[in-house]
Amino acid sequence: MILIILRSHDELEVSMEYNAYNENNVRVTVSDEQLNEAFRQHGEELPIEIVIAMGASHNKMFIPRLYEALFHRTQRIRIKAMHSLLSINNIESVSILREKEKMISEDDFNASISEKAILQSVIIRLEHGPSGAEEAFFKGDIHPSVKLNLLYNYSSNMVLTLEDVRFIINALEAYVHKSEAWIQKMKKNDYEDVIIKGLEALWSASEESSLLSLLNTEFNEKLVEIGSQILKIKIDSYAKEVIAIFAKALPPKYAYSMLEPIMNGRVKGDIRTELERSLLILRQKEKEEE
Repeated sequence: MILIILRSHDELEVSMEYNAYNENNVRVTVSDEQLNEAFRQHGEELPIEIVIAMGASHNKMFIPRLYEALFHRTQRIRIKAMHSLLSINNIESVSILREKEKMISEDDFNASISEKAILQSVIIRLEHGPSGAEEAFFKGDIHPSVKLNLLYNYSSNMVLTLEDVRFIINALEAYVHKSEAWIQKMKKNDYEDVIIKGLEALWSASEESSLLSLLNTEFNEKLVEIGSQILKIKIDSYAKEVIAIFAKALPPKYAYSMLEPIMNGRVKGDIRTELERSLLILRQKEKEEE
């Protein structure tokens, strides 16, 4: 299940609200009042939506509960605690995460979901930023599962920078062209899923900031090539839907070029719906630029 975590503000209320998916994958709303109440509980007792919302709040107050949640009995919640600590972006968390990582044996890399790999990827991004993540992805002498999770990190509620967006684009380019030997060895499902995670990260950047509009010519052209290639290949239709959604955040000439493979009635359903919505916005942008 692909989770998209959104944050909203009710202008009539002082408190913030955070949307997350609970253990049954039902979308729920978590308020600041609920987070404050949860703060009085031990982290190993917290439900997944609270752990996610603590990260979405970006409030350092919740770090002690998230440290405790690293030892939750449920793996999914332990992983969300890792990503929530990444979202809060407190460099002091690195030492705690390292201690946890050292407790996990090397054999864990062979697990279908490796917590050791996730922890290492979180530590890299938290300690060295997006440039460190890019260095590890392309040049790092580390396990392929760690490299894979450097894009999965963006499933968290991190506040993205322009450098993050550039890394995501460069990583997606490597996946699309299978330019790294370790990518060529990936299973089809893992390969498609990580591409979707990267595309979702660009979607988040388009919804929460103006970062996609700040890309230079080089990265706009890269994104056009990546997006158009994905729109042409056989992949989960959701990937194509996401591209159609975030295209509206690009300058019109680049957006149209990227969307060309699905223009002129070549797609149906949700992809077509999102395409038409984006095209309306892009045309409005063109009018404003005249």
